[in-house]
Order: sequence, then structure tokens, then C-alpha cells
Amino acid sequence: MRNQIELLLEQLGRRLYRSASWVMASVLLLVAAAASQIPTIEIRASTDEFLRKNDPIRVEYDRFLEQFGRDDVILIAVEPKEVFAFDFLLKLRDFHEALEEEVPHLREAQSLINARETRGDGDQLIVGELFEDWPKDEVELASLRARALANPLYVDLILTQNADLTTVSLELEAFSEFFESDDAFEGFDEASDSESAETAKLTSQQEQAAVSAVNAVIERFDSPDFKIYAGGAPILNTALMLSLVRDIVLFTVLSTLVIGTFLTLVFRRALGVVIPVSVALLSVIATLGTMGTLGIPAMPISEIVPSFLLSIGVGASVHLITIFLQRLEAGDSREDAVAGALGHSGLPIIMTGLTTAGGIASFATADLMPVAIFGVVAPLGILLTLLLTLVLTPALLAVFPMRAVPAKSNTAETIPPSIRLLTRLGAFATARSGTVITVCLALVVLAAMGILRLRVSFDSLEWFPDDLPAKVATYKIDDAFGGSMGLELVINTGRPDGLKSPEVLQAMDRARETTMSLQVGDIIAGKSLSLVDIVQEIHQALNEGDADARIIPDDATLVSQELILFENSGSDDLEDVVDPNFSRGRFSIRTPMVDASHYPPFGEEVERIFAQELGDLAEAELTGMMAVMGRSFTASIETMFRSYAIAVAVITPLMMLLLGSFRLGLIAMIPNLFPIVLTLGLMGWAGVPLEMFSLLIGSVALGLAVDDTIHFMHGFRRSYSETGSVEIAVQRTLETTGQALLFTSIVLSLGFLIYVLSDLSNLSRFGVLTAFSIVMAFLADVLLAPALMKITARFSSLETTASSS
Repeated sequence: MRNQIELLLEQLGRRLYRSASWVMASVLLLVAAAASQIPTIEIRASTDEFLRKNDPIRVEYDRFLEQFGRDDVILIAVEPKEVFAFDFLLKLRDFHEALEEEVPHLREAQSLINARETRGDGDQLIVGELFEDWPKDEVELASLRARALANPLYVDLILTQNADLTTVSLELEAFSEFFESDDAFEGFDEASDSESAETAKLTSQQEQAAVSAVNAVIERFDSPDFKIYAGGAPILNTALMLSLVRDIVLFTVLSTLVIGTFLTLVFRRALGVVIPVSVALLSVIATLGTMGTLGIPAMPISEIVPSFLLSIGVGASVHLITIFLQRLEAGDSREDAVAGALGHSGLPIIMTGLTTAGGIASFATADLMPVAIFGVVAPLGILLTLLLTLVLTPALLAVFPMRAVPAKSNTAETIPPSIRLLTRLGAFATARSGTVITVCLALVVLAAMGILRLRVSFDSLEWFPDDLPAKVATYKIDDAFGGSMGLELVINTGRPDGLKSPEVLQAMDRARETTMSLQVGDIIAGKSLSLVDIVQEIHQALNEGDADARIIPDDATLVSQELILFENSGSDDLEDVVDPNFSRGRFSIRTPMVDASHYPPFGEEVERIFAQELGDLAEAELTGMMAVMGRSFTASIETMFRSYAIAVAVITPLMMLLLGSFRLGLIAMIPNLFPIVLTLGLMGWAGVPLEMFSLLIGSVALGLAVDDTIHFMHGFRRSYSETGSVEIAVQRTLETTGQALLFTSIVLSLGFLIYVLSDLSNLSRFGVLTAFSIVMAFLADVLLAPALMKITARFSSLETTASSS
């Protein structure tokens, strides 16, 4: 069967050679058509979109957004010498007004300038603003300062206790419009069939426009006596999106330059550089164009796709070109060399493409959308790269101008140093097979100890460089105000006016008191805000501002009457904390932005406290950005285990099919799994966490390691069936395929090492670790695989298996 496929590939090579011009024109036309769709690719970087639309946490969060608006605000801290100084307050007012006027998609801006102040005048409730009457002198300013610092709704929310820092919070619109979705990727995301028309969330581009406007205003106002720190999820989302766009361009260009330079040094002829790079670049363009055509968005992790495909594409072409040049050196005509190269390497190239695509496609089922998109786009790109390699490379080899290649005899002087090194490694592995396997086992044991030290993380703030202004601001705000992240609870009474019940409000207040002293891991609960605060604020105001009257009245009628007074005062602030029927309400708790691994246990403890206090009165449902990030953390763990299992389950049968042997297929998986175990062990010993990028390493490394193993085992089986000698078969394989294995391993390593230049620490670590796994995969195939073949032949005959194929 294998020989028939190789003959068919040789025939294909001859046909491609004879119709090279037509093939090239057709490919270029199709790629150009795809390229026209690249500008339509949408970039998404919002954290809540990391989860699938049908994920229960996201469903609840989307419902929360529709009812109460966004909880992830742009939080700006302004640091003066003293907040309550005339010069500073005038500048703060101008700053606040400039933000309101210039920031697009802004729902609401809140600061001291428009902070709500509630007071009573007999039976009348007056709801106004703290600066409704601007202070005329120092006496009025001092009075205003005292009132502000005495207001629990100001301190630790918009003002520090020492009045040396204040905040301006900007809530962007949650939705921009209503639209009919024509995104082909929606089907993959399992969107609800009942949503024929859905609210369109603010896009990353719209959010970026808002953040850019904020930064422009900040640039005008920032000064030593008006120091501004801008943080919050929208700021970080924009930084992530800009990094994504920059990295896609940067890594594509740098990968092309680095790979091109290496190929120039190796082949020393234009053919060995232009053809692989051209085929790889066209594959990248075709893949991105297909993304645009199918409506597949780009998300974090997508930035590695272009340079990843460049490395894959160049590696596949290098195998063909290496054999092509070896055939020419042996005296073949150009047509015979093209046909021979495709017949020799075509089948393993096909199998490596399928196995790599199959391994990475295991991520398509991930609960994290950036990972799932990678699991769709990368395999799609690999298959397009495979097609272009098999079709376009032979056509280019047919027409590319090149100087004559003199025939060479295989003497010690003419054999390249790389081949001499490879054959020596193979000879050592077969002669000292026991030693090689013993050393590998020792490394596996050491790696296993490191794997036990692995931890899973989802610390998105840690990804950014320490000097990023948004990161500095987030730490500043977390330290001064107790948190820049929000935990949201939806209190659902299930009945109209349920939240006007004193029993429900008092239970919420007791839960709040318990929660305020709660610490779980690195999370300490910060300030909270809910209907409870408004009811207490109203009651205090109607009781001459007496601090002891800041309570929940026991009389339900009184609570209802006081809320009616508040609504009739002209304030619409109740819309932010309760639905129109007073059946569902919002309870917000400020928390610091830390590793999301701490969020699930903290959220569970808060839910337990509220459930205990509320009893049968109401249900407390956890939601908000913190819940989304916590779910993203657990999803990353589930993704890792599931994708690794799927990748092994997909690749192992393909390996057995290629080798025509169940037993050899299993043995061949050992060199494939070896680099993954070593890489995970290195991560454990080095303290590198498993997170959104690094969890990809195992399946990516497995897919790439299989490539080398397939090429080695394909050549080995062919030579072993002819000679019956493991030593000779290993030597012949490394003399032919070995050089291509070395070159492609170097190309892939260089392609991934480019990521060390990224500003994102997780992407930089991903590049280094993936390059390490590729090097280990190469060493496993030139040392461990030959040793395993020798041991296998020693205890059982390979001849029967070889001849039967």
C-alpha cells in the first residue's frame, strides 16, 4: 500500500513538473482572492469573550450586563498633595468634563465632581451632588471636605481616608447596537438558536477608541501635582489587543528574516531560500484570508499562528528540497529529481501534516475561546500549508533558475559535516542502546518530579511588562482602594418588591458585614455597594443625618415610602443596583486583581455566606468579571487534560497506520511523548505556571515531535526492509532524512524563539519552552528512536513486520 502511494506521488510530481506555469498561476489567483478578506478579520480581546456563549457563567454574566451594565470600568486614580484644594478641584472638574465630552461609548463618568449626596429637609428628601454648590471660600471647602470623609459611600470608593487620592470611574456602554449575526464562527461557538437578533457587545475596536480618547485626555492633564493612573479591564484589554496586532506583524517579519538567513547559510543557493519562504508566506496569507472569509475572529494566542505556519511550511518544503538536491547530486534529471523527492518525502509530509493538525485540533473543543480558535485556525493553516507544499513546491522546483548541481560521490571528504554528525549519533545510539534508554529513563524520572511541582495559573496582569502604565495603575488602585476588580452577586427574590423587604435587606447587610472581614488566598474583600447602602443612606438623611440612623428600617412600608421619595427626587441611581420590579438586585464587592486561581474559592465562600444569611428569602447568584476570570481558570485546567488525551488518541492510530504495525506504532510514540514530559518537567522545576499559552505546549510539541518521528520511521522502515540490519537502516535514514530533520528542527526552534521579543511574558515563555521541546524531539529521534529500534529487534524480529508492509 505504501509503495503504491509513493508511486502515485511520483506520478503527481511529474504532472506538476510538466504543468508548472498553470499550477503557479492558479495558486496565486486563489491566494490573492483569500488575501482580500484579511482586512475583515475582527480582533477580540475582552476577557468575558474568553468563554463560550453557552457557558453558564457567561450566560449569567451576559444577563447581568443587559440588566445592570458593565462592571469592568476604566478606573482612573488622580493623586494630588491634597484633594480638597481649590486648584486641584477646578482641574479635576475640567478633567471630568473633558472625559464626558470626548470619550466615545461612555455610559457614565463618576467622581467627586458628580458624587451623589443625599440629605433631608423635614419630610423632604433632597438628592443632589456634592459639588452642586461650588465652595466660595476655605470655610465652605473645609465643610465640604468633612462631609465627604464622613460619607461611607465616598471613602475607599472614590476617595481615600486621607484625601490624598481620588478616582474617576468611566463605565462604557455594554452594547453598541442590535444586529443580525453573520459570523460563521457563531455555529462553532454554539450560540443560542433562539437569538435571531442579539445585542452586539462593544467591539474591541470600539473599546480601543474609548481608551485612546481617555489616554488623549490624560496626556493633556497629567502633571506632577495632578498625577494620573489609569487602570481597569478595558485599559488592559486594549493593551492586549494592541500587543496582539503588533506581534502578528513583528513575528511574521522577524520569522521570515531569521528563517531566510538560516536557509541561506544552509543551502547557499536562492532556490533553497526563495521557494520555502514563498510557499510558507502564501500559506499564511491563505490561512488569514480564510479566517476573514469564514468570520473567524482573532483573539489572544492567534498571534502565534503566522510564525507557527511559517515554520511548519518552511520545514515541509525543506524536506522536499533536500531530497531534490540529493537526487540531482546523484545524477538524476530535474524532472526525475522532483518526482523522486515527492515520492520519497510526500507520504511522510502528508502524515506529518495530518498528525500535527490532528494534535492541535484537540484544542477545538476547549472551553476557552482563544484556545478553541487556535485549535481551528492552526489545523486549517497546516492543511493549507500541506496542500501548497505538495502542489506549489514541485512546480517552483520545475521552473526556478539554478546552477547545475555536480554529481558527488559519497566519500568522507564530500559528506557534509551535518550528515557525519547525525550518522555518528545514530551509530552511538544503536551501539549503546541500553545506555541511551537508561539516561532517558533517568531524565523522565527527574521530569516527573518537576511535573509534580507544576501549578495552574490565569494571572492576566502578570502577562504585561512591569512598567506598563495600566499595570502600575492597577497595583496603585488595588493598594489604595482595596481592589480594581469586581465580584458581583445577583440577589434574586423571585417576587416583585422582594428587595423592599426589611428581612431581605437586613440579611444582605449581615452577609456584607461577614464578607468584609473575609480573606481567601491573596484576596481580601474590599468596599461593597448595593441597594442596602442606598436604603441606609436615605434613612439616615431623613433622620437629620444621625450616624446611628444609618440602618435598615424594620417596617416594610417605611422602606417602600423612602425608596419612592428617592425615585421622585430625580435620581436614576436605583437603576444601577435593582431591576424595575425590585425582584433582582446587584451586590458589588471590590477585590484586587490577582491570579484567577484564587477567585473560585473566594467566590464560593462569598456565595456560602450569602446563602446562609438569606436562607429561603432569596438566592444569591455569583457573576461579574471576577467570576468570568475564575471560570477561565478552571476551563484552562479542563482544556489541558482533555486536549492532551485527544491529541494522543488521534496521533497514535495515525502512527500505527503509517508504520503498518500496532506494536511499532506504540513504540514510536515514546520519542513523541518524551519531549513533552521533559518540557513539563522543566516548567515545574523553573516555576513556570500552566496558563492560557503554556497549556498549548504539550499538544503543539506532540504535533511537531510526531513530524520528526514519522520522517525517521518512514525512512527506517524502508531501509530495514531492504537490509534487515538496524544499524544500516539507521545510518541510511540519517544520511537522507536526517539532514532535513536537523534543518527543520532548527527552523522550527528559531521560529518559536522569536517570541522572546514579545512584551507579554507568557508568550515569551511559550516560545522558549516550545523551542526546547522541538530540540528534545529532534534528539529523541536521532538517539532514542534508534535505541528503541535496536532493543526491539534484539527481543523480537522486525523483519516480519517490515516485509508485510
